[in-house]
Amino acid sequence: MAEFFKNFPLVGYNFGNEVNSTLFQNLSVYIKIIDEISDDIAFYTTLFIQDYDRPDSLSFKLYDTTQFYWTFYYLNTDIRESGWPLPYQDLLPKAKKDYPHRTVTTTGDISKTFLPGHTVTGSVSGSTGTVIKRYLDLGQIIIDSPNNFNAGEVLTPSINGVAQTGDVILVTSDTEQYNSTHHYENSSNEYVDIGLVPSGTGTGAFPTVSSFTPITYFERITAKNDSLKEIKVLSPDVAAQVKTEFNKLLLRG
Repeated sequence: MAEFFKNFPLVGYNFGNEVNSTLFQNLSVYIKIIDEISDDIAFYTTLFIQDYDRPDSLSFKLYDTTQFYWTFYYLNTDIRESGWPLPYQDLLPKAKKDYPHRTVTTTGDISKTFLPGHTVTGSVSGSTGTVIKRYLDLGQIIIDSPNNFNAGEVLTPSINGVAQTGDVILVTSDTEQYNSTHHYENSSNEYVDIGLVPSGTGTGAFPTVSSFTPITYFERITAKNDSLKEIKVLSPDVAAQVKTEFNKLLLRG
């Protein structure tokens, strides 16, 4: 593989769930060839990436060589932009890492209070935390706290250590952020903005969320990961042809 791309400059790529980019050969010289065949069904087939398939191991499985692992990235925009899909058992740790806070829901008015940076305290649990953000349409307050809050207790915000007793709310529910609702979908699995959907009553009131299906952060991560698993791959004979064309490009400098 090193011989295949040794003359190419290095650029940063993100593979899988990597935070830091990895130096990798810049294959932009090859884009024209791949673009010409990527949408021609005669040149590729589709398959599903299995757990623990790596780009190099999948290349070897398909072509008896690891040399063509890079074609998966060039043929599949989502893989190129989002990285290689993770094994299922890695998704929950990723969700917990990406969404580490707690989500408190309420039916109270939080439009002008419980601002990011405010400290909050539960009246029964005694739990405290710092507000990270709010989602007004979902009635959610995202709180950085190691402890749970209790459903039914009063939550009081504080500013600079002074309790704002006139701005208390009643906690409807409390859960881990990764396990809380990210958005709602309708029966067609379409994203629904519940703040914009009319109730049908003519009053302009919002619809009840019971009309829709809640999708958690973890479910969203899982669905996105699953969508990355169906990819286009070059048929073996075309892969050999692409290699030949590539070598011609190298010879032309």
